This record gives sequence, structure tokens and C-alpha cells, in this order.
Amino acid sequence: MKPDWQRLFPEAGHRWQMHLRPGNAARFWGGADPAVLAERHRWVDMAPERHAQCLPEGRTMAAAALAWLSETAALKPALQTLQESARRLEPDWLVLSADPADGHRLLGGVVVFPSSWSLEAKLGRPLAEVHAPVPGLQEELGRGISAFLARLEPGAGWERDNWGLSADAELNHHPVRQLPGLEADPLLDAVWLRLETQFLTRLAAVPALLFGIRVSHHRLDALAAQDGIARRLAESLESMPEAVATYKGLSVARAGLVRRLRGVDGS
Repeated sequence: MKPDWQRLFPEAGHRWQMHLRPGNAARFWGGADPAVLAERHRWVDMAPERHAQCLPEGRTMAAAALAWLSETAALKPALQTLQESARRLEPDWLVLSADPADGHRLLGGVVVFPSSWSLEAKLGRPLAEVHAPVPGLQEELGRGISAFLARLEPGAGWERDNWGLSADAELNHHPVRQLPGLEADPLLDAVWLRLETQFLTRLAAVPALLFGIRVSHHRLDALAAQDGIARRLAESLESMPEAVATYKGLSVARAGLVRRLRGVDGS
């Protein structure tokens, strides 16, 4: 599905937003680009334990997630292991406890294409700790996230989007790779918007939540050519708190990007 850029970049400038919409599970989990699957194979073959992990207490939940994913994505034969799912599914996925008393701990999953974080560092942590490095996110959305998770029913799927800017179109941004970030005053055709389309549902078979992440890249010059997007993105960058810009790796490049975006059709 084509991203809704107007929704992703509202007129209000930067603020953390849930922006949930009803999800289409079959569309999100089904289908896969052979080139993307080949990329996933390559990374999993190089470091299988880095990209697929599960706590002992999460094995039952992970097995239920594999069964749900197999049925939803119409995979035959069904998935049997985390590493198999890493090779056959395009999205990454995480399974979390559905119990608010333990803070919805991250129990396991498959993350081949992380956005500058590592599964091994987050495993076993409650959701609030997983979100803790993101400046202002827990303060602005933490209560809303908790309320949403409490109401989430089995069978209901929801989607949302998250974005960042990158100096490359690499899918795997694991911290161990130490990929170079954006430099000052980059050209728009040398910057990519990294879009995470996220999916969330509650499993019926076990007390667990399933969270999916599908990554795509969009070159910034092409995106900025769309009606009103250059102006909206410039406003989002300008209004972004410095702590957030630092977290997103935008501090050095922000002023130059804003100037170039403002120059698109006089935006």
C-alpha cells in the first residue's frame, strides 16, 4: 500500500503520534520481494543468533506467533523456527507479554533490519524501557500506548508508521555495522526516508502481543517533489526538539536539509 505522506507529516510540525489505523494482516505479512528475502538470508547466515532470539519463558508465545504468522501469510509448510521465519517472511516481528503487570516484556522475535537498535540489547525489557532512549516518547505517548494495549482484542490488527532519515538505503541498520550518518548540508538525492510500517495484534492462543515491522526506503528528492511534502517535512525538522534530532541522527544535517526542502517550489 502506498504510504499516506500527508498523514505522516501533518501541518502541526513535529510531535510524537500514535496515528493508528485498522491493519490488513494478510497484506502486511504476505508476499515478499525475492531480493529482500535474499538480503535477509545473507544477514541471518552471517549472524543467526544476533537476529533471532527468544527467552525461555517466551518459547510458548513464540511458537504461537509462528503458527499465526504461517496461517496469516499462507505459508506452506508452516514455520517451525525463528530463523526459518527470518528467511521466509519479509517483515521483522516481536512477541511481547500481554500482561500489563510486567510492563509488556519483550520475550523474543526476529529482527534482521533494525533501525539502529539491537534485539539482544532489548530482550527481556518492559516496553517502557525499550522506548526509554527515545526522547519524550514515553512522556507523550506512554499512557496512550498502555490504554491501547489493554483494549486490544485478538483478531484485531492495527498499523502505524514511523520515519527517520538516512545517508543510505541499507535495510540492516544494526549498531554493530557502524554505518556513517548524515553529514552537514546533504543533497536531497543523497538522503533516504526510512519508513517503518508497524503492525500490532493480540494473539488468541496465548497471552501475548505480536508486533511487526516492515521497512522501506524513499529517496528524499522524489518524496519532496510531492505536493506540500517538502514544506511539511521542513516544518517537522524545524520544530523537532534538539534531543530528538540528536537521537534520530539529524543534528548535523538538519539546517541544510531544511534549507534545501524550503527551496523546493518555494516551500
